[in-house]
Amino acid sequence: MTRSSGISATTAGASIADDAQVVRWTEAMTRGDRGAYEALFRARCTFVEREAVRRLGPRRDLADDVAQEVWLRVARRPVSAPSAPSLDAWLRRAVRSAAIDMLRSELSRRAREAAVARERREAVRFLDDYELLEALQREVDSIEGLTPDERAMFEL
Repeated sequence: MTRSSGISATTAGASIADDAQVVRWTEAMTRGDRGAYEALFRARCTFVEREAVRRLGPRRDLADDVAQEVWLRVARRPVSAPSAPSLDAWLRRAVRSAAIDMLRSELSRRAREAAVARERREAVRFLDDYELLEALQREVDSIEGLTPDERAMFEL
């Protein structure tokens, strides 16, 4: 992205003032203007963060990651919005999509971790069974006076 249009982040304020400003910012962003991106970020960052918290409900611990992902998506594929409500609707959809992706990723990670844990429990059980078998074998070997047939019966 380049810095060129003269739109400064200081004009962004805490909220979007009017539709004309939204059009200027978003059109400048689609041309690669980093200053417009910064201005929009400063103006709508709190909105995106609150929307992420609202969407995630009990998984608020992921809200910062979702908000960060939204701003990465905005930077990668900026759109030109005709009005402030249109921009907010687009940001809401981006938050929703990022939240869904993040939750899916978390579920996949948990499933992988659970699978590894199950595999390890099986490995531990196998080692326990192997050690028990070895102990039984030592007991059978220590019994004196068994005929080969009797010893074979123990080993079965």
